[in-house]
Amino acid sequence: MLLEKLAFCKFADHYDFGNYFRIGELKDSELLCLASFLYHHECFLMLMDIMNHYKERFIFADTSHLREFELDDTLMERISRIEILKDV
Repeated sequence: MLLEKLAFCKFADHYDFGNYFRIGELKDSELLCLASFLYHHECFLMLMDIMNHYKERFIFADTSHLREFELDDTLMERISRIEILKDV
């Protein structure tokens, strides 16, 4: 993670650098821009860290879509296979 932080310090512009230190105050669009920057500069550990701490902000639940979601037979069959593998 130290190497990623050094790379971040070197390559981040003032905007992204400042956003990293005020993550809790960012709008969703700014947070996604920061996540994109970390991803494109291969700072995956830093990205996982912010995604873990702010996971509720990365999940945009739309219950209307979930209610309309219908599971097909293929998906259900594959899920049952996964359930079988848990016991192995």
